[in-house]
Amino acid sequence: MKGKALSVILALALTMTVNGTVLAAPSESGMSLNNIQSQRKELEVKVEKLDNQIETMISNIGDNKKEISKTEKEIKDTSQNLKKAQDNIESQQDLFNKRVRAMYINGVNGYLEVLLDSNGLSDFVSRVDTVKKVVGFDKKVISDLNEKKQAIENKRKSLDSKKSKLISLKENNEKKLQELNTSKDKQNQAVENLKRQERMYAAQLYNSPESVNSRNVVKSSMANIQQVRNSAPSYVPSRGSTSTSSSSIVAYATNFLGRPYQWGGNGPDAFDCSGFTKYVYAHFGIGLPRIASDQQGVGTSVSRGDLQPGDLVFFGSPAHHVGIYVGNGCYIHAPRTGDVIKVSPLNRSDYSGARRVR
Repeated sequence: MKGKALSVILALALTMTVNGTVLAAPSESGMSLNNIQSQRKELEVKVEKLDNQIETMISNIGDNKKEISKTEKEIKDTSQNLKKAQDNIESQQDLFNKRVRAMYINGVNGYLEVLLDSNGLSDFVSRVDTVKKVVGFDKKVISDLNEKKQAIENKRKSLDSKKSKLISLKENNEKKLQELNTSKDKQNQAVENLKRQERMYAAQLYNSPESVNSRNVVKSSMANIQQVRNSAPSYVPSRGSTSTSSSSIVAYATNFLGRPYQWGGNGPDAFDCSGFTKYVYAHFGIGLPRIASDQQGVGTSVSRGDLQPGDLVFFGSPAHHVGIYVGNGCYIHAPRTGDVIKVSPLNRSDYSGARRVR
């Protein structure tokens, strides 16, 4: 991205990532700026965790719906099979009845006369055996069909029970989702209250050594990113390719700076944290799980001192947040509701490790 658009993104990245800590100063409420910032950061992490739970719950509800749809199709197919089994039983029973009626029409008054009309002992024995086979065959066929019908009926009942449980689970997950949203709204209100108190210290906050240092780190990182974007070759998928360059991953990820955070967002217009990393890596033919805690188990572990651009960085254990390391002690991520994709210093206390998946 060039010119004015890049300037806007640089400004956005800088303004959205400064979270420095400054010397204590009294506020109207008697709280120091240190305390206010500490509380705000703690609450933001809680909101992040709630967002992660909401993302997981949305994913679970989606899986519930798919399972319900699949089960409904199985119930429909099973009902059709049950109808076919019933038709086969009725058809076989009808064939048996027709065979018996044919004996009467031909002048034979049932199986007994078939036996009495025999010529000698040998013929009698043969006829007895034939009658037993005919009757036994008919009964066996009908019995087998009835067993099949019962098995299908049992399967349908089992599927009906499964569907009821899935619907109950979906409703329970939807209730939990509503509770999480309510809790998150309250946490967001508390965060905004603390941010308003922080704004009273705007000049002190902006000019503090920690804040200046954070801005410089991000500014330097953004300058490096622009160099990477200018020099990174266009990614062209090739059959049999086994690796992806760090510069390509970073260059592609930064195309989405400023895009809003959204629960369950899979891009390209909006993302949640794991949706963003999954989308970026999918561009390079690398499949990642959908949830941050699951992504934490892919690839190989990387120590903090060996981090390379393009590595996944995680926060919390199990992870409730994930981003992509871009170098210079910074990472790009989709932070939380009400925020946008941005570059931030990798200075969080809940950092829990990194994974290399390319």
